[in-house]
Amino acid sequence: MPDMTIGETLHTLLHAYKRALRQAYHQAEIPLAISHIRTLKGINAVPDCTPLALSSRTKHDKGQLARLLKDLLAENLIEKHPHPDDKRSNILRLTPQGHQMIKRIKEVEEIAASRMAAGLSPDEITDFNRLANIMSANLTE
Repeated sequence: MPDMTIGETLHTLLHAYKRALRQAYHQAEIPLAISHIRTLKGINAVPDCTPLALSSRTKHDKGQLARLLKDLLAENLIEKHPHPDDKRSNILRLTPQGHQMIKRIKEVEEIAASRMAAGLSPDEITDFNRLANIMSANLTE
């Protein structure tokens, strides 16, 4: 597609990648919505994760986050534990089922990333990551 702007190219790439991920999640029979997956990944990534820390990471408001956590609790993917230093807060942790789900999600994402990078050399992938990080930083300043 000649004459595409950086924004158009990025937009096309993001939509293609998101579509590939949704299809891969569906094929792997991962029944979670993207927002639930992001929340689960956030809990996994943050040691002693609190709802406040998760909200900062995912940019969900309190109401959205409460609904997502309620769903993940009902699916037995996460559990709440009292925060030892703050009686008003909880620590969120993955259950064994949650860890299994994260493992499946990572496998699916690795497959999608491999598809996306097919035909690219390791140097091209490194260059892409470097350039994308610079562009992201430019937009967050």
